Amino acid sequence: MKAFMNGVFMLRTYIVIMLACFMIFNYPLFCCGQSGITYEQLLSKNIPQGTPEATYRLELEMMSEGMYCYDLPIFDQAWRSKGKQILYSSAYKNIDKWKNSSFTSYIQGDYAVIYYPQNLSAGPVFAYRDGRGWVLDRTAVINYIHYSTDNSRWFAYGGDYPYLSLLKSVFSMKKVTLNGGIQAYMTE
Repeated sequence: MKAFMNGVFMLRTYIVIMLACFMIFNYPLFCCGQSGITYEQLLSKNIPQGTPEATYRLELEMMSEGMYCYDLPIFDQAWRSKGKQILYSSAYKNIDKWKNSSFTSYIQGDYAVIYYPQNLSAGPVFAYRDGRGWVLDRTAVINYIHYSTDNSRWFAYGGDYPYLSLLKSVFSMKKVTLNGGIQAYMTE
C-alpha cells in the first residue's frame, strides 16, 4: 500500500510539473490568446512615418493589441537588437489610456520629443528623423530618463545630448541632484 501511495504521489507530482511547464512555455498563448499576426506583417506595417506622432501611434496600436516586438523599423537600431520575437501579454493592453490621451511633439531639426501636455507625469518619448522617416529612440529614453520609485515623476539626466535641449524648450525645468550626486532636470 505504501508503494502504491508513493507511486500516486510521484504521478501527481509529474502531472503538476508537466502542467507548469506547459503553462510557462505557452504563457503568451495561454494567457491572452494569439492574435494571428506574423512577424512579417508587423514588419511591413510598423515603418517610420512622416511625423513623430504617427510613428508613436504605431507602437501604441501594437501594444493595445496585446503584443510587442523590438525589431521593427519604427525603433532605433540598439532597441531593435533586443530581438524579433513577438511578445504577447494582456498587460500591454493597459496602454489604451495613453493611446486615447492627447499627445503632441516638439521638433528641432531631426530630433523630436513626444509628450502629453495634460499629464506631466507621463514620461517623454524621443524620436529622430532618418532617411526613411521618424524613428522612436527608445534607447535614448532608457539612457536619459529616470523615473521616481513611484513613477509619479521623471527626471532627465544632465549631459550633452540633443533631447535635453528639446525637453528644456517644452517644459519648465529646474536642475536637481539625484541620489549618488547625479545631475538631472525635473519639471517644475
